[in-house]
Order: sequence, then structure tokens, then C-alpha cells
Amino acid sequence: MSKKTALWLLVLALILAACGGGGSTADSATGDTEGGEETSTEGSNEESSSEGSDDAQTLAEFFGWDASADQAAMEAQFREREVRIQEAIRQCMAEQGFEYQPMLPPERGVVVDAGGESHEEWVEEHGFGVTTWFGNEEEFEDEGVAWEDPNQEMLDAMSEAERQAWYEALYGTEEEQMADTTVTIDEETGETIYYSTGFGAGCQGQAYEAEYGKSQELWEELNPAMEEMWQRIEADPRVVEANENWAACMQEAGYEVTTRNEMYETVYQDFQARLEEITGGNTYVDPFEGWTEEEINAFFEEKSQEEIDAFFEEAERAAMENVDMEAVRALQQEEIDMAVKDLECGKQMEEVYQEVSAEYESDFIAEHRETLEQIRELEQG
Repeated sequence: MSKKTALWLLVLALILAACGGGGSTADSATGDTEGGEETSTEGSNEESSSEGSDDAQTLAEFFGWDASADQAAMEAQFREREVRIQEAIRQCMAEQGFEYQPMLPPERGVVVDAGGESHEEWVEEHGFGVTTWFGNEEEFEDEGVAWEDPNQEMLDAMSEAERQAWYEALYGTEEEQMADTTVTIDEETGETIYYSTGFGAGCQGQAYEAEYGKSQELWEELNPAMEEMWQRIEADPRVVEANENWAACMQEAGYEVTTRNEMYETVYQDFQARLEEITGGNTYVDPFEGWTEEEINAFFEEKSQEEIDAFFEEAERAAMENVDMEAVRALQQEEIDMAVKDLECGKQMEEVYQEVSAEYESDFIAEHRETLEQIRELEQG
């Protein structure tokens, strides 16, 4: 799936979350809706479930992503898939002579609400969520049951060689892990960037590919058509006008922006880069600086998990002492202010975008129904 298509799906999800539902059936952009030709919308107002709707007008309705979806059923569905994956990993590891305890998610495997906060309240407190996590990590953590690894005690009892062999069976060797990884160098910073395109290696990679590989393959087949649909939505005169109105509203507040999608594409990089500039990389202090490899290995073999965690927490505290938190807070407030203004300026645009995208998505579903049904069947297990 391309960057544009992934972004489009993300924006669609954000709009659904903000507006509290999937797009309603829209009038045709060019057809006569008052006594002329009718667009077939039979059954479009029926409530959808997590299984999706066969007469859906939007992809959210088709796949059961919209606000009327049964959230408990979605969580159960996620858990069932994870059970299958973990059992496949266990069998694969056993075939190679290793014990593996399935690492199942806690009952709250999918967080379906933000502690009762509305979207507006969340934005007012967290902005876009790019820099506001810094120094507030506990607010961004799931307060549900911790996801614990049942293999940890067994791993702690292993020698270094045994542990490495176990990890290589689970995740693959370093060479296997790099097989689907593209390595690039950022020309400006010189930073090495690793981008993985596959499901990973080892037993874990094999299990996830078996579960999700076919549906990803089908999504990739649809990618050119989805790209075309995305471009047509963006070029629709109603969306263009809504974008212009949104940009004018933002520009009145001093933000130099042109389209909302372009803002979403750049806002993360901009705020993230400025956060890194303020912290100067001081958020990490190597706690093992000056240690020999033997001393490091002995530390992990001799210390309990609680002692190891406390050691790293102390290193984090020491690193934070070097950060200008006043500058961080100012940047976070700047992000919040921009996000709140975007929310204010974007209300009318979200309504227009939902209406227009529903029209194009309805046509897309009709044209590609067979493939979409295959994907839905695979993803719902």
C-alpha cells in the first residue's frame, strides 16, 4: 500500500472518529436528485456491525470500521487472530526444539475509547500527539492490564548462547531480518533509516505472514485503483473549495498551509524534528558506557527483571536532567494551539469530505466488490 493510500485511510479514520460515524449516503455529484435518475442506496441506512455491510456506501461501513460497529466483537476478533498467530509460533518453535509460551494480549487487547474523552477534549490536551507525549508518558500508556511475556522467566534462566538461539528461532537471524529491510541514509542528518517491507523473519514472521499476507497482497492489487479514487476525491470541486476555506481559516491564525492533507504529511516531521533539536539527543544516556561485553552479559544474567528495569529507569531520569523542559512545554503548547485551530477550521471540511468520499467509495465498492469481499473474509477470520 502506498504512502498516499495509507494516508488517505488514516485521514478517513480520523474523520470518522471526529464526527462519530461513517459517511451518510450522498447525492450524486452530477446527477439530478430531484425526480431525475436515482442512485441506488437501498439498505444504506441499516446499522452495520463489526462484520461490515453488504449494501455499504463507504469502506468503513463495508469493513465494519464505522462508529456503529460492535467494538466488543472487534476486540474479540482481534484476540482470536492473535490466538491463531501465537499457536502457530508455538508449533514452529517446537519444531526447532524450543519451548515457547503463547504471548496473548490482555482482555483489553484493543483500546476502543480514550477514557471517555471526546475527540475535542483529547486534542485540547494532546494536540496532534507528536510532542505532547514527552514528559507525560504515563498519560499515553494504556491503563489496562499489562501485556507480560510468559517466556521471560525461562529466558532469564538461559545462558547467553541459549537465549540468542531462542531469539534467532523466533525472530530470525540478523541476515534474515535484513532481507526485507531497505537501508537509506538521510542526506541532511546522516542518520541511518531502516524500513521493513515484510512481516519479519523467524517463526514470528512466518506466523504473521500466514495470517495477514494474503489480505495485504489483495490490498496491494487494489492500490492503483485506490490511488485513482483518492486523487479524484481530492480533485472534486467541493473538496477543493472546502480545502481553500480551511486554508484561509488557518492562514488567518498565522499558519502557512495550503491543504489539510499536506499539513498532516508535514506536521509530524516538523514538530518531531524540533523536539529532537531541543532535546539534542539527551533523552538517552548509555548506561553501559565504559562497560566490557563480559560485564554487560553478567549484569543481565545476574540481575532480576525488577533490578534491570530500575537500572534503565534511573538512566532515563539522568538523561532528562539535561533537557530544557521549558522549551519542550512551549513547543507542546504550539502543537496544541495548531491542532485546536485545525479542528475548528476543519469542521465544515470534514462534513464535505465525508459526503464526497461516500460517493466515490460507493462506486469503488461496486467495481471491486469481489476482491473487497475476499479481504473482508480474510480479515474477519
